[in-house]
Amino acid sequence: MSPPHGRVAVAGITVAVSIAVVLHLSVSTGQVSPLWQTLSEYVYGQLRGSASAAPLFSAMCVALALGSLALLTGIAKARKPGSVPVLAALGLWCTGLLACAVFRVDPPGVTRSLSGEVHNYAALLAFLALPAAALLLTRKSAAHCPWEPRRSTIRRLAAASLLGVAVVLGAFFWGVLAAPAQPVLTLGLFERLLFGIDLGLLLAMVRPLLSSVSAPRPAH
Repeated sequence: MSPPHGRVAVAGITVAVSIAVVLHLSVSTGQVSPLWQTLSEYVYGQLRGSASAAPLFSAMCVALALGSLALLTGIAKARKPGSVPVLAALGLWCTGLLACAVFRVDPPGVTRSLSGEVHNYAALLAFLALPAAALLLTRKSAAHCPWEPRRSTIRRLAAASLLGVAVVLGAFFWGVLAAPAQPVLTLGLFERLLFGIDLGLLLAMVRPLLSSVSAPRPAH
């Protein structure tokens, strides 16, 4: 396998998690509510000292994208049969993260902008692409697959991720279409749970790369 790519992937994920923790601790809940508001809305928060939290949010997205790119490269190096769709899906996940870093979400209560629309669609693309990549990676195959020992774990996390996407989308569209006086679902909380599931999914996909044992080559 490819331990260097695995270590870079873990480093990127760790940096992203660390930044997310800093955002939650440094931006008051009066500015961004972890229960009701999404992670993307930290771009409008202020850190202690009145500095904008936007650069930190962008750095979190970029770190996660770079870590995921290392995973993509490790999978490509493993030369798993049928890995092209997996690499394409992971590439979409990385692209979505980078777009979220560049294009800001619209603040609540304002007219939708091009930047906000790009951000929303990029986030949706990313959240759908990652579990798709995981499911494609763990398809049953006659060839030896380094991810086979973790197949059940990865597929369960992917299913949980897709369920989380459905809940978050349902909460979002309910808020847009029904416009209830009081929100029914805590969108921010569910999105953070989805984010946590996806981090666990990434780590489960990265774990085989950390092994120094290479997959056996077929006999000629």
